[in-house]
Formats: sequence, C-alpha cells, structure tokens
Amino acid sequence: MKKKAIAFLLGVFALNAGFTPAAGAAQLLFDYVGYDYESPDPNPSQFGELGSGYVSLGEVPVLYAPLVFNTVANEYTYVISGLTAVNQQVVGPFVIVDYAGGALDVYEDDRTLGTALDFGVNPPNATAPPTFVDGTHYLGGALTNFRFVFNTIDNSGSFEANYQVIGGSQLANIPVNRRTGWTFAGVTSNEINMPQGYEHQVDGQVLVEEVVPAQDTSWGKLKANYR
Repeated sequence: MKKKAIAFLLGVFALNAGFTPAAGAAQLLFDYVGYDYESPDPNPSQFGELGSGYVSLGEVPVLYAPLVFNTVANEYTYVISGLTAVNQQVVGPFVIVDYAGGALDVYEDDRTLGTALDFGVNPPNATAPPTFVDGTHYLGGALTNFRFVFNTIDNSGSFEANYQVIGGSQLANIPVNRRTGWTFAGVTSNEINMPQGYEHQVDGQVLVEEVVPAQDTSWGKLKANYR
C-alpha cells in the first residue's frame, strides 16, 4: 500500500511540475519512519504557511548496500531540518507547499552505550531532536526542490525532494557518480497514538528510479491507475 501511495503521489508532483512521470525499478538507499512538526510555526492553526519551517525525525529501520550497517548493534535515526516554506498553491482539497533549503542527516548510535530515541511531546523539546542526532554522523545530504502535498480533507499528505549525499561516515562507500540523483519521497498520515505536538506520521524511502520511456497521460487516467 505504501509503495502504491508513493507512486500515485509522485504522479501528482509530476503533473503539477509539468512533466510526464516515468516508471522503472528502484534502487533503495534506506527506509525511514517517524513524525514531523513545524519550527518555527508562525501560525499554529495552519500547516505549510509561508515562513514556517518543516522538521521531521524518526527511525531508519532498513538500510541497503552500498551502506555498511548493523541494525542489531546500532540504532539508526534521521533528522530533516533547514526547510522554509516559500510558496503555496491550492488545487481543490490539496495544498502544495514548496520549501527552500533543507538537509537530511542519518545518525548511528550504539544500542548499549548510546541513548534510545525519544520523541517526547511538543517538539522541539529536551529529547527531540537531541536523541536523534547523538552518536556518529552516518550520512549527510542536501535536499532540494522539496515539495509537500497536503490533503485538507483527511490531513494526509506526501512529499518529494532531490537528495544529494555530501557527508557522513558512509560517504566513501558511495561511488562519486552515485551521490546525486536520489529521490527522497514519503507519505504522511494521522495516527491515533501520535505524540502530542507532532503534525503527521511520516513513512518513506530514499531511492533512485531506473527510468524507462513513458507515455503522456492525463490527471483522470493517472487517478484511475491507483484506485
């Protein structure tokens, strides 16, 4: 279900950006799951208002080669930071927010000697982000063209950005010609047990699509493919 939702929402991004989505097999770098919030938050009654900052943090439960990892001995966490809302569009029930700036960092923390992640409440707080950025800086990267599509009917959403690996202890394990071209994509939803003060549950992947030729399509046809 998650992959179908991401594929559908990537199609939304593609149509809005004015190009035709392509299909193909994906090479994954890592999966992530967590929560998001806004900081700063000029208008707490709105999400994605101009000038607001988008932050997301959580766990990285699955990683893939060429990364070298040990999920039994270590806890892997991620933090998205440095994003500022600079443009907003409304298309029916969807609010489309574009952000400037942005970084995605992954950390590796020893499960025995380190500090377990703790979301706490009403972030930022004493444990979030601090317990997500302790340990070794495992992977550092820059996010560009970050776009969030928010559904005002059910408070769900999705996001996509370009991701370039630029640092961290794993940088040398990623070939130079594979450090760019990654897509950072995910979906968000409401969760009954979501910690107080967070906006959405976040679930997604960092991947590279192997592009194959695609045909032009319409918004109606695209929606029909994912019903």
